[in-house]
Amino acid sequence: MVMSHWTVAKVQIKNPNMDLLKKALQIIAKELNVNKVVENYVVHGYRHSQQCQLAIPIRLKYGNGYGVHIDKHGNVNVVVDDHGAPLSSQQFANKLVQYYTALAIMQLAPQLGFQVSQVNELEKGIMIDLVR
Repeated sequence: MVMSHWTVAKVQIKNPNMDLLKKALQIIAKELNVNKVVENYVVHGYRHSQQCQLAIPIRLKYGNGYGVHIDKHGNVNVVVDDHGAPLSSQQFANKLVQYYTALAIMQLAPQLGFQVSQVNELEKGIMIDLVR
């Protein structure tokens, strides 16, 4: 019996900056010991597939990676068959939002008169210390 769990999870990012999104995925890829993020990749799962703008190709029990699909309205969706995968779709989505948000803050801070003095990854997120 096949135990597949194909998931398309909406993420709270809309109309993303593609460079920041790719950088966030690169951080997650390193955590998964994968050395690349690819563009225009079809993520496959058991009996499902989805064309994704960005993906982390990794051999999974029932799939070939974690994908990010952006629909015509700018909504970001995580796509994966996560049965037996190192990260559930929700864990992956949470990391993506955290890293994307942190990267966006670090990019925007200088324009607002702040400098990033320190970045720490905590158990439940990322802490960014800003100074004027």
